[in-house]
Amino acid sequence: MEITKKDVELAAKLAKMRVSEEEVTIYQEQLEALFKWVAELAAVNTDDVKLTNVNHCAHMREDVAVSHPELAASLRAAFDEEKDQCAKVKKVL
Repeated sequence: MEITKKDVELAAKLAKMRVSEEEVTIYQEQLEALFKWVAELAAVNTDDVKLTNVNHCAHMREDVAVSHPELAASLRAAFDEEKDQCAKVKKVL
């Protein structure tokens, strides 16, 4: 897949990044190499490959409520404001 300088500039704009002409060239080369590598991986036939070492329950754990009121209060105290027993922070857009 060919990545143009316009593609890189658009991606940078969407990511709200400022990029110089030099960086556009660097990112263009890197993105082309990345997409070429992905295409190579996609071309590999994995139909007969069997999964190994799969543990479907490895990520499962029982949820246990833990309460540390003193720790929570000390963390809230580190902030300038508190509302409804929560630390109040500035809005992030």
